[in-house]
Order: sequence, then C-alpha cells, then structure tokens
Amino acid sequence: MHIPDGMLDAKTMAGTWAVAATGLGIGVRAVRTRMTDGRLVLMAVLAALVFALQMLNFPVAGGTSGHFAGGALAAVLLGPWPAMIVMSAVLVVQAFFFADGGVISLGANIVNMAVVAPLVGWWVYSLAVRISDTRSARMAGAFVAAWAACVAAALAAALMLWASGAAPLLFLAGAMTFWHALIGVGEGLVTAGLVGYVFRLRPDLMRADTEILRPRGLALSLGAVAVAATGLSLLASRAPDGLETVAGTLPSLGGAGTASKLSPMAGYIVPGIANEALVGVLAGLVGLIITSVAVYLGLRSLRSRRAARG
Repeated sequence: MHIPDGMLDAKTMAGTWAVAATGLGIGVRAVRTRMTDGRLVLMAVLAALVFALQMLNFPVAGGTSGHFAGGALAAVLLGPWPAMIVMSAVLVVQAFFFADGGVISLGANIVNMAVVAPLVGWWVYSLAVRISDTRSARMAGAFVAAWAACVAAALAAALMLWASGAAPLLFLAGAMTFWHALIGVGEGLVTAGLVGYVFRLRPDLMRADTEILRPRGLALSLGAVAVAATGLSLLASRAPDGLETVAGTLPSLGGAGTASKLSPMAGYIVPGIANEALVGVLAGLVGLIITSVAVYLGLRSLRSRRAARG
C-alpha cells in the first residue's frame, strides 16, 4: 500500500504532510512521558518485526498480491501512540533506504499506515476486549481490528488519489476496498496469531497502560520471528500489490509512480551481491537492524532530552 512519488499532486501531498506531522507530534508527546527501558526495547523489536513481515508479499487473486502492514498489531501490543512512532520509523527506513514508498509522498504513507491504521485498529480491538477478555476473544478482536485497519488505510489512500484527480472517488474506493478486503484477511490472520502468542507468553503486557518489565524473553522471541520472516522473503510473491494493480488501470497515473534513485538499496538490492536469492534476505536483515536501532536510539535521545529539561 506504499504510495510512490508521482501518484499524488502537490496540494494533496502538502495536506498529508500536515496531517502526518500533527499525528506524530501528538504521538511523541504521548509516549515521551513513559519511555522506560522495557518500552524502548519492545518498540524497537516491534519495528523490526513489522519491517520484516512487510517483505512477505502473498498472492491474493488475479495476479495481485498483498503484504502485512502491521499498524493494528503495533497498536494492540503497544497502544495507538507508540504504534504511530513505530510505524513511521518503518516507513522512513523503507522510503530512504529501499525506495519502498516515495520520499516526497512519505507524509501520505505515514497518514495511511502509521496514523489511520493504528487508530482504527486500536478502536476496533478495544471494543472487542470490552465484550470479552479471554485469549480467544483477543485473537478474534485482533483479526477484525487488523482487517478493518487494512481497509481503512486503503480507503484513505483512495481519498488521496481522488483528491489528486486520478479517478472518480466511487471507482477508487470500490477498487481499493475490494483488493484490501482480501489482503486484510491475511493481515488479520498474522495479527491474531501474534497477539495470541504474546498473550500466552506475557498476558501482563496485553494492556497498553501496563508497565513493561523484564521484556528480554518476549523481545528475543519476537526478534527471532523477525529474522525468520526475513528468511522467508525468498518465497514472497512478485505480483503487484493492491495499490499497484489499481494504479495500473488508471492512465492518469502513468503506471505505478516513480521510485527514488537516491536510496542506497533501492528495490531491496545490496550493491555488490549478485545472488538474487541471497540479496533480498541480506537487504531485509540490514533493514530490520537499521529500523530497530533507529527506534531505540531515537527514543532514548527523546527521553534524555526530556530528563535534561526536567
């Protein structure tokens, strides 16, 4: 669902940057008062996990693929505001290092996947938990929340394309909803599985207001899942995703947009390595390391500045 540069017009991109900056500003203010060591570690590991899982494109139908996005998962495990920070970090690394999503349109991608998806996912999941607080209910709630977050983010992208004059809103909303309703099933299954796993391992952490103590075991296990997912990227579908499929039907977009030529590993290619099977895995490992380290160091710096001011 990453929007590349060239799909949106200037006014729409300016608007999305304003919304993204506002959302991130609120998120930073909300999390900086609770930057414990445990929360820092878990946010860094979740960022790495989301990055890795987003590499696993799976076939949907009609030569179209989808991939896990992670906004709902991050919101369920961390709360909506930390999830915004985590998802934004993933999108920044993808755009600047791998040309996965545009640099100029980064604001739009942050709005869709780091603001809309976590907020919708958290809202739906919270409603489900109020009904029942069992493991199975949380997993069911996580599935529905992830599906709803995927569709909501797709609708937000459709609204942006319409605002840019790409096509009538009804067509864009219908096409994006169709494909992402299918993709959302995969998103929901992955999210439900991981939520069930975390609930079994550390049920005390399944509440966003709970202090995160002794996160090492959970962090190591989720980190192992991230590394395994990176290895499985060898099997990822090469078919266009839902947004690319829709964009390919619109002459006004001239295809699927343009990728940044400044990204050092554009297309998840590691310079100097010709082995096609190995290169994607190595790029993924580099990406998840950069993402997790950036989140951890960035939040530690934020905490240090706040402590100095206090």
